[in-house]
Amino acid sequence: MACEANQKSQAHVELKINGKEIELNSFVQNFVSQTVLGMVKSLRDVNDVETIELTIEKSKIKND
Repeated sequence: MACEANQKSQAHVELKINGKEIELNSFVQNFVSQTVLGMVKSLRDVNDVETIELTIEKSKIKND
C-alpha cells in the first residue's frame, strides 16, 4: 500500500483549438493538469478545486 502515497489522481483534460478537440495522451493530460492545478492552488482565496475552465484567446491586435 506504500505505492498509494505516490499515485496522483488522474484528471480529465480536454483541449480544443479553434473549436477542434485535440487528443491528448495520459502523459500530456497529467502534465497539463498538474501544472495548471499547481498555479491555481497558489492563488489566494482558492480552496477545494473541482473543475477549472481556462480560455486563452490570441490578441486580435497586431504588434507591428
